[in-house]
Order: sequence, then C-alpha cells, then structure tokens
Amino acid sequence: MSLKTIPNHSRSRSFPARLCRHLFGEFIFPLLCALLAFSVLFLLNDVFDDLPDFSGNQVPLHLIAWYFLCKLPLNLLNVVPMSALLATSFMTVLLGKNNELCAMRSAGLSLAVCASYIWITALALCLGVWFLGEQVVPRCQQELQAVQNQWLEDKPVNQQRQLLFHNYAGRRSWFFQDFQPLGRSAAVVLRQYHPDGRTAWVLTAEQAVWQQGQDGADGIWEFQHGQVYNYEYSGQGIPKRELTESFASWKKTLPETPSDIGEQSKNLEMLTMGEIRSILASGSLNSEKNRNLLSVLFWHRLSFPLASLIGALFGFALTMAEGRAGVMRGFASAVGLLVLFYVVGQFTLVLGKNGYLPPFVAGALPELLFLGAGIFMVYKRQ
Repeated sequence: MSLKTIPNHSRSRSFPARLCRHLFGEFIFPLLCALLAFSVLFLLNDVFDDLPDFSGNQVPLHLIAWYFLCKLPLNLLNVVPMSALLATSFMTVLLGKNNELCAMRSAGLSLAVCASYIWITALALCLGVWFLGEQVVPRCQQELQAVQNQWLEDKPVNQQRQLLFHNYAGRRSWFFQDFQPLGRSAAVVLRQYHPDGRTAWVLTAEQAVWQQGQDGADGIWEFQHGQVYNYEYSGQGIPKRELTESFASWKKTLPETPSDIGEQSKNLEMLTMGEIRSILASGSLNSEKNRNLLSVLFWHRLSFPLASLIGALFGFALTMAEGRAGVMRGFASAVGLLVLFYVVGQFTLVLGKNGYLPPFVAGALPELLFLGAGIFMVYKRQ
C-alpha cells in the first residue's frame, strides 16, 4: 500500500463546498414550499375572518385585495421561523434516510460545517424578517388601519386625523382637529401648564404650520387667526380665563416638530426602531414606566428576527436521530422548543412592559438564550 492511499486525518481538510451546495439544494426547496404553504394558510384564515366585515359595506374589490395583501408581511414574521425549522428537519431526515449523514460522519466531516450555506440562508432570513418588521410591516399596519377606519368602523372622514399629544418635559399639550405632518394643520389648541399642573395659558388657532430652525435650532411654529388666553388663580385656586391677545399670525419657537408629534402619537406596533430610539432620546416621556416600555419594545424588535436562525438550529440538531421513532421524537421536540421560545418571549415581554424585568432581559435575553441552546445542540450532535 502506498503512502498516498493511507488516510491522513491530521491533515487539514479544505472547505466542503460541493457538499454545502448539495445540502443547500436539499434545504431550499422545502423552505420555499413551507413559506408558500404557510402564507396561503394564514391568508385563507384572514379571508375567512375579515371578509364578512367587508360584505355589508360595499368596499371596492381592489381595496379588499389590497387589504389582504397588506396582511401578508405581518404573517411572514411568524411564518419564516417555522418554515426554517420544517425545511432543516426535512433536509436532515432525507439525508439520514439515504445514509448521507453517516457517510459524512465516517469521512470525519463536521455536519455543522457542511451545513454552512444553511446557516447563511438562515441569517439572510433573519435580516429579511428584520427588514419586514422595520420598513414594511409598519406601513402595512397604517394601510390596514386606514381601511378599517374608513370602511369598517363608521368613523367620519373628518375625524380620522384628530390627534392629542403631550410633551411632559415641556409641560405642554397639543390638540389638532386635522393634523398634517407635512402641511398646515387645522383647528389647533396649545395648552401650557405651570410646574404644579395648573394651566398657564391656552392658544387656539385656525391653522398652524411649522418652519425648520437654522443650524440645529428649535423650529418655529406659526399660528394663524387665533387667540391667546391667560389663566389667573384666586386664593382658593379658582381659575379665571382672560383673553389677552387676538392675532392674525403668531410665531413661537418650540422644540416639538411635526415628525416628533406624529411618531409619538402612533400606535406602538407601528413604531420602527429608529422612531423608538428618537422618542427615547427626545426626553419627552412623562414617566420611567413609558421609557421602560419603549426600551423593552426596542430590544424585542432587535432580537426577535433571530427566531429564524433558532428554528433552523433546532430543526437540524434534534432530527439527527436513529430510527423512525427517534426522528419523530426529535421533530416533535424541535417544534415544541420553538413554541416554548414564543411563549417565553411573550411572557418576558409582558413582564418587562410592566416593569418586573429590565428592558434587555425582557426583550432580548430569551432570544439569546435559545440561540445559545441551539448552537450547543448542533455542536454536540454534529
């Protein structure tokens, strides 16, 4: 026997690119099928739930189609992790059935390394979920809310843009009958408070428009056609309102901007991470509880996309078992762990929003712990 025929296990091996491509081919088709199947199932569920609400309101057909199309990105946030788990499980079972896993192990190959393209794809899915959650889902939720307000909740159109905003740091409240973040807002009431909470003065105006300040300075609000009322208090604390000024145009430098007012008046589910960060940095929150709530939401938005990688790790590690019974137990365990991941994440999220856990622990620690568990299981079972 020549030296060339003797296996040299100490010799460094090159990256198994061909095997990686083979495993990727066995993974990508089940992944696409799972994504399509789950998306269709969730869409059918939405159709059966919401379509009866449209039937009696004579909603245009194209608007109904747009409504359900906007539902798809919201569903994908939960569809992608489960699809990644199913795809890796199916791939592992198929490779085990053909004894390919045994062959790779016998050759001294690392199964985790051979699945490198799977992990890269799972990371790409994480980025895709993050992009959906930050850029697509908030806009879709706004579209859904607009359709519901106009066609399903019997709200007059002229009441849909009413907005109430509080700047607790500046002790001011704003009310807009018709808020326009990029134009002239109509029917504005601005109320300034004393430090003890009593009203100092109130401004009412037919219109208000904001002008950006120069060199980073606070912007200027121009109020048109309105009045200013001052409040005086007697010794018994009884307020007396006096009209001090009527104006055609009245300008005042204030730190609030239309974008700040619009962002902080949104539903929390419609806020992006950038908007949450700007709200936290603005210092306009009235309590530590609200700051804690937004901090928890920020960490959750940042870490939740890791669910796709967690699902892929669980599906790969737990279905590498001997025998049909072992494979079925492993697959059931993988699904159960992913469900447990969702349950624990939501439980800690609720605790964090109510102040029982620090923001990072409530929003990100469960994802990191389950990710570590998945990596450990892959390492031990490869």
